[in-house]
Amino acid sequence: MSPQTADLVIAVRKGHANGPVIQNSRADDRPVILQPSDGDVRIGAQQDRPPGVSTPGPGQNRGPHISNEIGSSEDSFEVYLGKAEYPLDAAPIWRYMGKNALDAPAVAAVSQFQKAIDESEKQRQKKP
Repeated sequence: MSPQTADLVIAVRKGHANGPVIQNSRADDRPVILQPSDGDVRIGAQQDRPPGVSTPGPGQNRGPHISNEIGSSEDSFEVYLGKAEYPLDAAPIWRYMGKNALDAPAVAAVSQFQKAIDESEKQRQKKP
């Protein structure tokens, strides 16, 4: 239930126009936990603010505040290795970015991630 014990940490970010945004909103900090097992899937959400998954900078305000943000207008879906104190400080092991890539019902980013997993499994099965 924490990034330090998870095998993978998935970070999604909705693209936006540059300008003022609200950062560190409590609603944005609730991770969803998905634990598949034999025939069952367990889904849970943390009720309180989780510990940070990246190192806070000196004097960094961790509460909600208005800020200007410059970033991509494209949605992003990134996968990081877990079992680290600050997994988001490392480079992602897989990334997908695209316009409206997180929009339902298709959710192109998830489809591309599934394709990458399927291709990886095929390559793994080919090796002796």
